Amino acid sequence: MSSGEPPRPPVPPPTQPTERLAPPPPPLSPRQPYVDPVAPRVVERLPPEPPPEEYRRWENPWPAILAAVLALIVGGAIGYAIGHKGETRQATAREPALTRTVTNTTTVPKVVVQTNTVTQTAPASSANEERRAEAETSLRKAERENQELKRQLEEAGGSG
Repeated sequence: MSSGEPPRPPVPPPTQPTERLAPPPPPLSPRQPYVDPVAPRVVERLPPEPPPEEYRRWENPWPAILAAVLALIVGGAIGYAIGHKGETRQATAREPALTRTVTNTTTVPKVVVQTNTVTQTAPASSANEERRAEAETSLRKAERENQELKRQLEEAGGSG
């Protein structure tokens, strides 16, 4: 197989010649339209009688409008009461929250990049500042190690 020539595909088995199909059937004559032998009857109808006076509630729309407005007011009051149940408000002066994003990227000699991103939002304090400074120091150290690994990888790749 080292000669560089690809293997040949297998030879397919011989196929049988195709047979002719039966001739198509002759075209059919078009159908005649259907005609109803009995002509439709015309029946004269009178409009229905109106309901008695006691059932004619639709003539005055104000009761329905008043009921709709009342239902909106009651529903809004109930929704407000349920939505603000147990809500307490505290007016405290806090320092603005700080958002920091720390991204650690490590490159392994196999050229696999691993990224760990942490986004943190917390109020500023001295303990947080100390942790931030420590994280930045470790990040710089990891970046120096990463650069050293890249340099070693390039040297190994160039000499090999």
